[in-house]
Amino acid sequence: MADRREILYVTGVLVVAGAALAWIVTGNPATARSPGPVPVEREALQITDQQNLGALAQRDPMALVRLGRERYEATVREYRCVLVKQELLATKLSPVQEVELRYRESPRAVYMIWKANAEGARRALYIDQSDFVNEQGQKLARVEPAGAVVRLLVKDIFLPMHGPEARKASRRALDEAGFRASFELLEAYNAVAAQRGVLDLRYGGIGSVDGRPTYVIVRDLPYDGPTGAFPDARMVLHLDQEWLLPVAIFSYADHAETALLGSYVFSKVELNPGFDEEAFKF
Repeated sequence: MADRREILYVTGVLVVAGAALAWIVTGNPATARSPGPVPVEREALQITDQQNLGALAQRDPMALVRLGRERYEATVREYRCVLVKQELLATKLSPVQEVELRYRESPRAVYMIWKANAEGARRALYIDQSDFVNEQGQKLARVEPAGAVVRLLVKDIFLPMHGPEARKASRRALDEAGFRASFELLEAYNAVAAQRGVLDLRYGGIGSVDGRPTYVIVRDLPYDGPTGAFPDARMVLHLDQEWLLPVAIFSYADHAETALLGSYVFSKVELNPGFDEEAFKF
């Protein structure tokens, strides 16, 4: 298996300059690590009705986010959704892509199947098990290349998800995709910004995603470009009012929202659909 992976990896690098393995925010992960779940105030944990949730969003939007994370960890085992994303890669925006995303918590598995505007990959799969780790200890994604000519040469390849080529083609690694990662990254970057005294996080009102009402949270940071400490100048986050899940994230390079870095919208969300093993077969 290891020999096959090495051969396929070399072939893949030649024909696919880092498959499209990621989906969300820019920034240097080494500068922001999740501090782990932050306990939510007992008051927040008891809040269930929309009036009180709205009041919490206005008073302490981060408390609402933490409540959403705790609810997710307590109730969501798996989900399926349609991810519509667009990212600034190098100097231009990618086409708007539509991806079926399947996610399972235990063992963690992420399966992305491109439905529209696939570029580097048609499919990408990661499962948190030994088959997806190479001899150097690097996590691997199993990828079906998008190009028909490429598929004549190789059916699928294993690529390191955190390698330099993958980072050129994507803003986040496949193993960091999904709602959990959205919560973790939000808390991690907010913690860094708060420590430096530059965090501007506030309630932005009521919104809507996929016909469902949301709470909007806006964050402003001192953005210094893709190699800086922070992922964006402005982030606009939509939390579904019922699920308290981050169902849309818009990332901008400026506070006026004129320079898009990334747009990620989750629609047709099915929570705990009851996957069998076939759902994560490549």
